[in-house]
Amino acid sequence: MARRNAAMLNDRSLLDLVGAIYDCSMEPARWPETLERIATSVGGVSASLSIHDPLRREARFSAIAHETSEAEHADYNENYVPICPVLTSGWYCEIDEVVSAIAYVGAEEWVNSRYYQGFYKPRGWHDALGLHLAKSASRYSILSVVGPLAKGAFGAGEQQALSLLGPHLRRAASIADLLDARSLQHDMLSATLDLLTVGIVLTDAQGRIAYFNRSADSLLQDRSGLCRAGDFLSARDPAVGDALRAAIATASGGGVLAMPRSGIALPIPRAKGQDLAAWVLPLDAGLRSELAAPFAASVAVFVKELGDTSPFPGELFVKRYAITPAECRVLMLLAQGMSPAEIADVLGLSLPTVKTHLARLFDKTGAHGQAALMRLAVSALAPGRMEPHARPQIKSPGS
Repeated sequence: MARRNAAMLNDRSLLDLVGAIYDCSMEPARWPETLERIATSVGGVSASLSIHDPLRREARFSAIAHETSEAEHADYNENYVPICPVLTSGWYCEIDEVVSAIAYVGAEEWVNSRYYQGFYKPRGWHDALGLHLAKSASRYSILSVVGPLAKGAFGAGEQQALSLLGPHLRRAASIADLLDARSLQHDMLSATLDLLTVGIVLTDAQGRIAYFNRSADSLLQDRSGLCRAGDFLSARDPAVGDALRAAIATASGGGVLAMPRSGIALPIPRAKGQDLAAWVLPLDAGLRSELAAPFAASVAVFVKELGDTSPFPGELFVKRYAITPAECRVLMLLAQGMSPAEIADVLGLSLPTVKTHLARLFDKTGAHGQAALMRLAVSALAPGRMEPHARPQIKSPGS
């Protein structure tokens, strides 16, 4: 099956599909028809392109194969995005990686979840394929293909066939600005302004330091986590230093829609005090102007202590504590103020299973008790502008 799907690129029909993808970059009105063709090519019934923000629990659609109203989008964001079991897939998947909802979540948990029962099942949908196209520090863009209930789960062959379209979709999206590169850029600029109170180091492509602010200077002087190696940014731990240099090199060659695959977020162990959280962003011309950076700077490295209570990228959080996707689903709902019993109901799990996930989270994060874990979850995974007691109004299946 996988071999047959991989060979489809040699077939004239699939070459025509690739051509249609590029046609969309010049004529965006063609996207619904092209997305429908993409869905059909892998046995799906519909497809969409969207940008997901797990921390704000939002999904914004750039294009979709079937017609939907603004009211339907609002209903989806309000009632289903907050409980979507695959919302954090961008934290775990690489660019161009394809994953199915059933494979990511697990068949039993997926079909028992309130998200599936209330949103997928009534529409006759069963599984979904997600092709991850781009990442920023807080958001990711994705092509999603949904399959009918009669088809069952997507297989490795369909995943492989869809992955072959990834580079073409990203190039077409970049040309047409379909995935709203300006919005992603604005998101980075806003993040930069917000983060100026924490450590910021600007470097060239080789990691040579061009600028650092007062907070970063303090961290570099401390030398227990980050340090300087001559004129270059490094870390006390040699392996972390290598990872940091690799992330800087990758970021320097990319842009807003070509973020580092594994170097965006880096935990930096510290010999004393709280461990550090660092993440790396490409420094484009607009950002250089905003920060009055030296001309040689091409990369920005943001650093702060993990004990800081302000939100930081979820990808960094899950990497730092080695949190699994299943544990993350529980933690995301805990951050919304749900009790273990409510979480079990929403995810379609037994209460003992939820408690097992919580016990593992206690062990990994060092949180002593549910209250401490919830404080950590809210500080790390809740958007800064969200009211402390704001909770989504979740519909019951069929309502």
